[in-house]
Amino acid sequence: MRILKYSSIYRERCIEIFKSNLPTFFAPDELEIFENFLDYNTKYHYFVLIHDGELICCGGIFSNDRTNEAGLSWGMVHAQKHNKGIGKFFTDYRINLLRNLYPNMTYKIETSQHTFLFYQKRGFVTVDITLDGFGEGIDKYIMELKEAAI
Repeated sequence: MRILKYSSIYRERCIEIFKSNLPTFFAPDELEIFENFLDYNTKYHYFVLIHDGELICCGGIFSNDRTNEAGLSWGMVHAQKHNKGIGKFFTDYRINLLRNLYPNMTYKIETSQHTFLFYQKRGFVTVDITLDGFGEGIDKYIMELKEAAI
């Protein structure tokens, strides 16, 4: 597996990965938000993962000095590649990057009821839930990484 810095040459494949996760993991209304993110917010810390010559994951990290928070952003694995350990590998890579770049910040993620257990296994704890927070039928779980659990 190879992790590379995101480039616009990967844009269409990342959109395909997003669409493969509709409607269970993302609301259709989020597609435009994701496309805008790819166009304007991937300069520093957004990545793709290549496995067996195929781009199958994308995801990044963010930081906010004002709130002293950093976290995982727009992480996804192509739906046909779920449950193979690839998402765990890619997520752990991004968590380690957070620790190295932002060692004294609170680490967060916003995820759904479909994936919160995955992040819970990585040490994240749910701090808030908003029903239908991402769209109808997709609840928003705000989670924080507890360093003692890592």
